[in-house]
Amino acid sequence: MMKPTNEQTQGLYRICYRLTNVIYPGWQYKSIELVRLDERTGNLYLLAGDNLEFEIKRSGGYES
Repeated sequence: MMKPTNEQTQGLYRICYRLTNVIYPGWQYKSIELVRLDERTGNLYLLAGDNLEFEIKRSGGYES
């Protein structure tokens, strides 16, 4: 069973913190709907709110 890297875990924490604790102008707090590790690629996927998607690479960097 594949596990997330330490860098991915830190990237996930940063995204979750921003989504649930930081209010951007015009934003509301966003709920975290799903976090999943893709066994094929090793990337973490996060779905939040109504339509926010993040892909966290094994290096800890992410795309939205």
